[in-house]
Amino acid sequence: MEVFAKGKNIPTYAFGNLFTQGERFADTITLTVDRYYNDIDLNECKFMIVGITEDGWEISQVLTAGSTEEKYTRLEWKVSGDFTVNAGKLCLELRAFEEKDGEINTVIKYNMSPVYVKSTVSGKNEPLPDTAEQFINSMSVLTAECMEKLQKKMDDFNLEQTENRMNQMEKNIAVYLERPEVIPVYKVEYDSIQHRKNALYVIIGEE
Repeated sequence: MEVFAKGKNIPTYAFGNLFTQGERFADTITLTVDRYYNDIDLNECKFMIVGITEDGWEISQVLTAGSTEEKYTRLEWKVSGDFTVNAGKLCLELRAFEEKDGEINTVIKYNMSPVYVKSTVSGKNEPLPDTAEQFINSMSVLTAECMEKLQKKMDDFNLEQTENRMNQMEKNIAVYLERPEVIPVYKVEYDSIQHRKNALYVIIGEE
């Protein structure tokens, strides 16, 4: 599902009743925002979506950039289970921030209308993890995604072809080294010098 921002507002009606209590990474929502804001390239920023549950719990999740274009930046939100632990109203806010000189500055906050998490059949609520655990879980997901992409690149690398090319190079070098050295000499020199092995003497004249 892709949702387009309108300036600093991100409409949520498309997924306002999408979530169900207890789901974990069941839904992926692509948030598409303008790439530039006040001459700042948001593609160079980091993004985080923050939620406040009906009971006042604060949740946060780091978002990854799915793709960028000349005018837009697309962010993929694989909805963490932290957002669906408790049923009820869920207030959301998307934030873009940048780090300069060791300080983290918030560049822009996007307004988002509240969404609602439907109660599960059992109605059982679980306690939310604290903020530090939420951040660790979010970074673990990002690390797993990066490792998956790296493994795919490694799988696409054809090691057999590379080994064949190296073997052929070694054969070519061996053939070159086995060739005799060609030495042009006069006949007088040829008769007077000690002949070397693996050398081809070419007589170019009598003197």
